[in-house]
Formats: sequence, structure tokens, C-alpha cells
Amino acid sequence: MTNKLITMTSVVAVSLLSLASAVTADADEYQTSGTVGFIPSTEVVPPHNPDEPEDEVTPVDPTRPDGKPEPGMPGPLSIDFASSFNFGTHTITNKNVSYDAEAQEIQTKGEDTHVPDYVQVSDYRGNRAGWTLQLSQNGQFKTNDAQHPSVLDGAVISLDDSYAVGLTNAVAPDTYNTSLSPDGSKTVIMEAEKGEGTGTWMMPWGYDGDLKPDKENGNMLIDPKVRLSIPGTTPRDAATYTTTLTWTLINVPLQQK
Repeated sequence: MTNKLITMTSVVAVSLLSLASAVTADADEYQTSGTVGFIPSTEVVPPHNPDEPEDEVTPVDPTRPDGKPEPGMPGPLSIDFASSFNFGTHTITNKNVSYDAEAQEIQTKGEDTHVPDYVQVSDYRGNRAGWTLQLSQNGQFKTNDAQHPSVLDGAVISLDDSYAVGLTNAVAPDTYNTSLSPDGSKTVIMEAEKGEGTGTWMMPWGYDGDLKPDKENGNMLIDPKVRLSIPGTTPRDAATYTTTLTWTLINVPLQQK
């Protein structure tokens, strides 16, 4: 009995080894795909905070009675917002003077705060074609007296210390400091070369640390990087002087680096 059991066990063991040696690994492959597509966005992009770019804000226009700025353009290439410049009210003088614009008031997270004056552009075309932003002044500051307007001859708006703040990691557009001519000529203030400037970009003039109170105008915060200079030889009436600015967005870069 003992010998027979041992023999049977040996036979079973040999049979299992033979079966294992007869199995060969083999595999076949089957391929699938993953896709995603995008189309240009035609939505109106809300204004954002240049200090905290991902935060949407409600800007205040100091030159309008209701405080509501001009609505932004629809996409895919758009000017979403641009500050209006309020240079305050001042005592008449015969000296050369410079007045700084009121800083941009914004409503964010349920609170009112101020940031440097700025403009915001968005490019959601998806073609990386680049773009150019121009600014022009439509005539000299003057009173609204239709028959005998008083004109601030020689007055100049200057915009300095500009830089780009974006919502994406795309290559930033270039920014340019400038002084505006009242003859309506257009000057380039921001430009994206091909492959640059996609997404939403803000261009502030100056930084938060530059803002300061103006005692002559109730301690309103002013942005010294947006300035109006008037020669002392220019006569001034006891009135409000106004001008308008035109912001032009072109769908290609105009300048070469």
C-alpha cells in the first residue's frame, strides 16, 4: 500500500509539471482615443481685480452720476473695462500745475476698495494671432458752453509705470507708457505679438503703494501715475472741463519688437 501511494503521487506531480510547461504567455492590444475641442468664446468677460486677478469686481465710474461704467465688449477679442479719469476740483491758479487722477474704486467681496487705474483686455479667439490696444484723446479739455467754450490749452494727460497682470500663464503682452495728444492721434499702450496675450490681461498704471489721499478733494485716493499737467499761462474758468478718450482694440499686432 505504501509503495502504491507513493507511485500515484509521483505520477500526479509529473503530470502537473508537464501541464505548466505547456502554457505560453500571449497578449493582444486594442487602442481607443480621447478627444476634447474648443471654440472661441463670445461671452462678455467681467472686470477683474488687478491686485487679485482671479476676483471679479464691480468698478465705479467717477465721471458718471450713477457710477456705472460703459459695459464691456462681447468676445472673443474684447475690451472688458477701462478706467475714466477724474482729476478732481482745484483752486484757480496761474502756476504750472499737475493733478493726479482718482484711483479706481472697485466693489469686491462685499467691500469697497481702491486700486490703480487700469484697462482690461481679453483674447479667447484661440488662434494666438496677437492684438494691439490703442488710446486716443478726442480733443482738448473744455467747458460745455456750446457758444463760448473755455479750452485748457497745453493740458496733457500722461500715463506711466504700466505693466501687465494676467489670469493665465501665457506670455504677457507688452505695455507702453505714454502722453496723450488732444489732436485725436492714436498711441499704442499695450500689444501682444503672435503667440502672446491669450486669456484676460489687465494693465494698471502704478501699484497700490503709490496711491495717496488728496487733501484738496476730501482725501480721495489718487493715482500719481495718471496725471494731468496744465501750464500756468492757460486761463481757467470756474467750471468743469471735460474730454473723451477712445480705446481701440485691433486683432493683430501692429509693431515689431
